[in-house]
Amino acid sequence: MILIATITGAVTLNYRKSLNEGRAFRTKEGIDRVETMLSLYFAEHPEANKNVSEYSELLNIATNSPLVKNAKDFLQDGWGSNYDISCKENGSDFEISVISQKYEQYKKEKEHKSTSK
Repeated sequence: MILIATITGAVTLNYRKSLNEGRAFRTKEGIDRVETMLSLYFAEHPEANKNVSEYSELLNIATNSPLVKNAKDFLQDGWGSNYDISCKENGSDFEISVISQKYEQYKKEKEHKSTSK
C-alpha cells in the first residue's frame, strides 16, 4: 500500500508539473499572438484609438480579426484567465502590453525552485 501511494504521489506531481508547463507554453504563445494581432490591427487602422485597455474594446478588435477564431479564448491565458492588455500611444511611440498574472506567478515559482536547488 505504501509503495502504491508513493508511486501515485510521484505520478500526480509529474502530471501537475507537465500540465503547468503546457499552460505556460500556451500562454507565452498566446501573448505573442495577441501582440501580433493588435499590431496588425493598428497598422491597418491608423485612425483607430490606440489607447485601448477595456476588455470590450479588445474583444471587439479580436472578434473582427481574420486571425482569430474564438475571441474569448484568444484573450485568455493557459489557465483560463483574461490577459491584462493595454495599448498606449505616447506621441510617436506606441506600446502594446500583454500580461498574464498566472504566467508571471508561474515564472516566479519556477525561478524560485531553480535557485533554491
